[in-house]
Amino acid sequence: MRIGTSLVVHRPDAITAPARELASSMPADPEYVVVVVDQPDTGGSALGEAVGTALGEEVRPVRLIPSQDAGAISLATAQKLADRIGRTVVYPDGVVLANASGLSFLPPFEGNGWVACGPGREPARLGRRFPEPEWEGPATTDVQRAGQATVVEPLPAGVWLRPDGPPRWLEADRAKLSRWLTMRPRDLTVVLGGHGIPPLALDDVAEWWAVVPPETRAKTRFLSFGDVRIPSRTALGHALADALGEEIVLYGGLPVGTSEAPKFLTLREDGSHGLRTFAEEIVFSPRRGSAKAAAPQIRRGRVPFKGLIEVGPGVYRYEGDAVVEVVQAGLWLRTIREPGMATEVRTMPCDPGSILIFHDPAVDGHDALVANLLDRLDGSTRAGAKLFPVPAAPETRRAELPFAADLTAPLTPLPRLSRLLREHLKETAVAEPAAAEVPYLPVELGGQDTEPAEADPVPAREPEVGPRPEHELVAVQATPRPELRAWPLIPGFAPDQELVRAGREEAFDRLSEQVLEIWRRFSPNRPMSDGGLAEAVAAGLYLAGDDPDVDGGLRAGVEGPHVDFARCVAAGLQKLPVHRNVAATVVSPVPGVWELLRGNPVLREWGFLNLLTVPEEAADGSTDLVVWSVTGRLTALIEPKDKGLPHRVVFLPGTVFKVIEVVEPTEKERGRILMREMVESESGEGGGAAAKARDDLIRSSLRRFARRSDRAKSRRPGEARIVRLGRVPGIADPPSRRNEL
Repeated sequence: MRIGTSLVVHRPDAITAPARELASSMPADPEYVVVVVDQPDTGGSALGEAVGTALGEEVRPVRLIPSQDAGAISLATAQKLADRIGRTVVYPDGVVLANASGLSFLPPFEGNGWVACGPGREPARLGRRFPEPEWEGPATTDVQRAGQATVVEPLPAGVWLRPDGPPRWLEADRAKLSRWLTMRPRDLTVVLGGHGIPPLALDDVAEWWAVVPPETRAKTRFLSFGDVRIPSRTALGHALADALGEEIVLYGGLPVGTSEAPKFLTLREDGSHGLRTFAEEIVFSPRRGSAKAAAPQIRRGRVPFKGLIEVGPGVYRYEGDAVVEVVQAGLWLRTIREPGMATEVRTMPCDPGSILIFHDPAVDGHDALVANLLDRLDGSTRAGAKLFPVPAAPETRRAELPFAADLTAPLTPLPRLSRLLREHLKETAVAEPAAAEVPYLPVELGGQDTEPAEADPVPAREPEVGPRPEHELVAVQATPRPELRAWPLIPGFAPDQELVRAGREEAFDRLSEQVLEIWRRFSPNRPMSDGGLAEAVAAGLYLAGDDPDVDGGLRAGVEGPHVDFARCVAAGLQKLPVHRNVAATVVSPVPGVWELLRGNPVLREWGFLNLLTVPEEAADGSTDLVVWSVTGRLTALIEPKDKGLPHRVVFLPGTVFKVIEVVEPTEKERGRILMREMVESESGEGGGAAAKARDDLIRSSLRRFARRSDRAKSRRPGEARIVRLGRVPGIADPPSRRNEL
């Protein structure tokens, strides 16, 4: 019998009520015929005959879902059925949990997931979710460990990062997250923390994040569910963005209901539902250097009431010169000209028990507009609304920087508003938590946003005096004059689109379409500036090798059009996600390089350094160069489709590296060069105990990566291999062997 989009195989007497409900709730599956089994497993013969009859002329493979009364389906039964009907049969190896979003999920502690049985073939394990979301993969399928105390547990909607704790608390949270949390097929939900268990460590979140593929990171949405150990006076979103080193998206509340139109509800301290939020997806950007955290942005918000016209992301025209803006804590009724306290209002965290209505009582007519606004809100929101007066002090808004979701610096806080915000948050203030006992990697995350130190890197020993073969004429790169450096950008720098486009019009136009497509996906309500487009496309052209010898010119410190082009490339790359992990390439150093590296020198690379996040084929070099990255940029988002390297990491010019181990190759063993990136905060440390401990810790991670070099390796285009990869950073180009060291 067919019910909804499913076929039901049942006993002769009747279909049970649970089976009827299950069949009617199953979504359509374009690849499989969904068959709800409502009869006990009798060994496969009876089931095979019944399913064969029910299928009729249907030729698609079959997905079996047992009803509550039918019980579990065995591997033997599924295999017999596959042989009987001559097609693939997918069955659940474990308990099937029906989610409120119409998803069938097999919990990790009660089964192994979906299994595919084919006629005459070995069974193959699939994922845990049906329908399979776009983000399904190894990082979301099985229970894992992150750090020393964090468990990564699969959920129907994504994963749950939490420490171990009492079973009664875990079971209560697990039930809520499994049955109520909306599964969104395009967005991976990462739940942070739990109730009645120790706080979650951000270092453990960063360790798990390092194994998540870049394409999945772009689809990730974080949910604040329980306690997370963060610095005092720091919002979770900002602390998380700083820890991961890239822009993150945080849910404004718990999403419940359908995946197409979920409702976002605040969570009280005990985990119960609060009010429906207006801010549904909030973007936080990492701090750069010592700058204050930028105000969060609303990526997705709920319209306060019908009839409003959106004039900006989360901003709606109200009456006259008044607008209503969706902010984290509620709504802000303000003038169309942005007041000076914008950063403070937008940074105000959400109160689970109330919706704050920010307004300025000194503005003529706003009292009446506030009353009208409250009258037009729905009943439950109006009951939880609280007025929050803020002073007005108009301030000129900074120009928006292109290509990044939010790179604007925070505005100067007003003393009176800051005092009001502190008074409102007194009851929720928490003591500063104790520092983690052993951080995963004691290296600060820092960019090259300030002028690099002028001191030249010092090699281990000076080259010997006297004539030597050309292949042994090896030296460190000379320090170029400031006006010949690509990074940091000179004051007043503006990208020149004509310079980037000249002579490569076809490639520029092709990459422009690719970049704009990515931009629309992440910022659908904001147009991309011409300058931002020029920077992003310049970075893509460089990655494709279509540039005016940028690296050679920068390393030589000579004048030319490559300098301005390189600045555009650097400006585009520095807005990409940061890679804080291992990267590598294969090199073939000449004898003079080994002689220079033996003393563990500090080297500065004045060109762009290209590495890969996965081991590569060893046939092109005798030695593995393995580097610990702190600020390297992951380029997968803007890699050219025809010449791109999806696992590439690029370091901006002026990055400093320290050699921490050198092993020359022999006839029986490959060579090894281990380096780590150094940040500006280390410039005054010298070679003390802290630096040695840092070197030892990183060295062990790099050695583990190097030992994997004999396993599966990535392939790369020959042109990209010659032009970009295979360099030892900081070594000058010999006259006739450019790009070959």
